[in-house]
Amino acid sequence: MSEVTYLLQVGGQSAPPELLSAVRMLEIEDHADLADMLRLRVAVAVNDGASGWRLLDDDFFTRLQNIRVSLKVGSAAAEPLIDAYVVDVRASLSEEPGRSVLEVVAMDGTVLLSLEEKVRAWPDQADSAIASAIFSEPGFTPVVEDTSVVRSADDTTTLQRGTDIQFLRRLAERNGYECFVQVGSSGQTEGHFHPPKVEEQPQAILNVNLGSATNVASFNARYDMLGATTASATGVEVESASDQQADVQDGDLKSLGSESTVPADRPRKVLIAGTGLVRSGELETYARSVVDRSSFAVTAEGVVSTAVLGSALHAKRPVLVRGAGEAFSGTYYVERVLHVFTSDGHEQHVKLRRNAAGVTGSDRFEEDDSLPPAEAVRI
Repeated sequence: MSEVTYLLQVGGQSAPPELLSAVRMLEIEDHADLADMLRLRVAVAVNDGASGWRLLDDDFFTRLQNIRVSLKVGSAAAEPLIDAYVVDVRASLSEEPGRSVLEVVAMDGTVLLSLEEKVRAWPDQADSAIASAIFSEPGFTPVVEDTSVVRSADDTTTLQRGTDIQFLRRLAERNGYECFVQVGSSGQTEGHFHPPKVEEQPQAILNVNLGSATNVASFNARYDMLGATTASATGVEVESASDQQADVQDGDLKSLGSESTVPADRPRKVLIAGTGLVRSGELETYARSVVDRSSFAVTAEGVVSTAVLGSALHAKRPVLVRGAGEAFSGTYYVERVLHVFTSDGHEQHVKLRRNAAGVTGSDRFEEDDSLPPAEAVRI
């Protein structure tokens, strides 16, 4: 097993020994759809002579104080897990020795995009150009994929009402994109605006019930067979007064299994309204994004020991699962990773999703010398 440690920085400085020794629990939530969050529980106590509270009075966790956490597994280089800003602090003080704690909550760089509500116009710009401009304002590195439509001010002007992150997420939704902020491998905060990266190589292999090679303590899977949909959207193009319609039967994302969750036989269909879009091309893009989102009807949850797996998992990237049977083995997209650090070690609570069931020819479960012979090729 690999040794797992974490590195904690507060305000750009390594946490002092007295703070590290007082940490009772550290959780970091890496999520595909929500802002990444950090939760820290620290033991506090009255100073000698009852002159104040140790750690509680030291102003470690002031408003929007920066906290960074990196994870180190074995001899590998430390990799950043979160670059966050303090948004909530709670003290639970008890007369019983050892029972007083300080709980700290911090949010990733998304919080810097949610501090101010704005009304501003974005004329003659594609949604991707708008995203790049907004991410650049707080100094983030934009990781943005181009969108095809540029709205002319003579026709339609994109208008922002609300915070930057609310606005960006609306733009992402109508393009079928993800929108999130994360710390990159170099430590620089990145702003992402692009389709889900389902085609990347799986970051790890999770072995379910495979004897000595098992690295998932529990695994629960579900296939919601009425969850996925086809979609239809309509609008009226004002200038020509012509009806615009889009009917979409499947999505754009790569199928992660052999059996699509969007059935050709008696599919469930939704009618989309209130999009604010009028052109058929934009309506089709929006409708296809609805189908893509609903197609992730196969979900799974599990608990992974980092010491056994030997690496950290990341949301918004694929992972391969084997040993879960033909329907539930294969490639998944990681929706959520909850890193839990306690005195007992480090666990990763994962939530996965996929837009198909079954395995494909690219999910090659070949013989593996690390597995017992009888289990080497089992899916």
